[in-house]
Amino acid sequence: MPIQILTEATIGKIAAGEVIERPASIVKELLENAIDSGATSIQIDVREGGLREIRVSDNGCGIPIDELGLAVHRHATSKLQSFDDLTAIRTLGFRGEALSSIAAVSRLQIRTRPAGSESAGLLTTAYGSMTSVEAIGARAGTTVAVNDLFQNVPARLKFLRQPGTESGLINRLVAAYAAIETGIAITLLNDGRQAIGTDGRGDVRAAATAAFGLEVGANLIELPVLDERAVVPGISATGWVTAPAVTRSHRQQLHFFVNGRLIQHKTLAFVTEECFHTLLMVGRHPVGVIAIAVDPAAVDVNVHPTKAEVRFLDERSVARAVRRAVHAALANVPGEEIPHVTFSIPGEPFRQPTVQPTLLMAAAQPEVAIESDEEAIVPPRRETAVPTLRVLGQVSGTYIIAEGPDGLYLIDQHAAHERVMYEKLRAGVDGRMQDVQPMLDPIVIDLDGTEAAVMSRSLAELHRIGFEIEEFGAQSFALRAIPAMMVGVDIRERMHLILQELSEGGAGDSWFDSVAISAACHTSIRAGQLLSIAEMRELVMQLEATEHPRACGHGRPTMLRMSQVDLEKQFSRR
Repeated sequence: MPIQILTEATIGKIAAGEVIERPASIVKELLENAIDSGATSIQIDVREGGLREIRVSDNGCGIPIDELGLAVHRHATSKLQSFDDLTAIRTLGFRGEALSSIAAVSRLQIRTRPAGSESAGLLTTAYGSMTSVEAIGARAGTTVAVNDLFQNVPARLKFLRQPGTESGLINRLVAAYAAIETGIAITLLNDGRQAIGTDGRGDVRAAATAAFGLEVGANLIELPVLDERAVVPGISATGWVTAPAVTRSHRQQLHFFVNGRLIQHKTLAFVTEECFHTLLMVGRHPVGVIAIAVDPAAVDVNVHPTKAEVRFLDERSVARAVRRAVHAALANVPGEEIPHVTFSIPGEPFRQPTVQPTLLMAAAQPEVAIESDEEAIVPPRRETAVPTLRVLGQVSGTYIIAEGPDGLYLIDQHAAHERVMYEKLRAGVDGRMQDVQPMLDPIVIDLDGTEAAVMSRSLAELHRIGFEIEEFGAQSFALRAIPAMMVGVDIRERMHLILQELSEGGAGDSWFDSVAISAACHTSIRAGQLLSIAEMRELVMQLEATEHPRACGHGRPTMLRMSQVDLEKQFSRR
């Protein structure tokens, strides 16, 4: 193939692929442009996860009509004048590629009027081709509408996830900016439903509540002004983290901003979590929004096409400033014993240990009879893919050791219980005999925008597997009943985990299956849970009775086998 110069259309699509990965990328670029414009009010409308439409409206400075045609040209920007300006970026945008990249892969409209100007302009493009610029009447500010994203690049379109997942990513992004830009009223509408709405009055706690829910807002700890001796020269860290009582199973609600720019930075995340050492259980992570202010000349923001990463001139000093600020915030939080969590297999509840055993053998643990107010009905034994196993003990509070006729088995207790729970949930639906436990007092769960949207979508499926849930305000839901097999579980905490997984698309072939798999997973016994011999036997017996005992609902293996031959080889007996 001969060397040739690519067409402008091809170049534009390639450039767009570097900047615009998915709908959330567009929202980020347009939101940052609105902030840079000096807006005090920004509204974001998203339809079908952004694939149908993204509309961002602001009351900022606007674009003069005679400059509007330049806005969608590559490398056209009002934020740089010369190359030297790159050494001290003071805005959230600088590359001059966002609008041109968006225009290359969508139908784009920009409606804008500068404050004080009598004339407004409307620019319309279709997949990179200029259509028109015309004078119109419009309010002061700018509205950008992006429609039919990636319709001219089907290869990109097929890599996007379900609209619910894309909406979740947008919600997460907007929540971070809404929590940090407290002086701007930011509203996010998701398919016409308000997911986030801040008032722009500068109240940190109110903004955090609107972005992340009542639980986060009520447990927010602001980073204090440091003593002069603790200040790192030229660097400040402000914002907030949650008290150790409020955690997540992921780091997706721990956000960092540098000079107003949302970034990803593993070192800063690690440093922040280290401040919570001994205050959080293993696998739990804090929620927080931390804003770092540093001399623009001391940070390189031109290292990533989407501006997601930065490089610090002195990373250690920045990390030190964050560590000191978070330590100071947590200094007055009283130390608490790691909370115990109760579970049921079914049987009597048991408590989560704070010390993990390395190996629990049958001889070291007396058998404990399982007592319950209800019968512990053992399913009839039948031929399955798993032979009858004899439980020997437990490793690291996570793996059950069992002996079978064909060797030694290690059973992942969480995956095993997830399989048991999943099949029970499905069997209850198929047989219309799901046991339900009504709540004496409804449990009210406060959700963030993403979780509330997923909950609304999943109410019918949750009802089918035994939950009775109804709306209790804009972003709150009341649980009036739960599946009886989940009694003893901290259902408020587990519901957050269920909704988080579903916001990422779920794991089933259908939405109902995804809901059932997630519910089974996040209400099952966890890794690190110390079990008695009787409880291990009960769990193994229930696993043997399932239709598909070899894998959990997510497809992860429930067990590993080492044959007698393998054992003999390892000990040089063969």
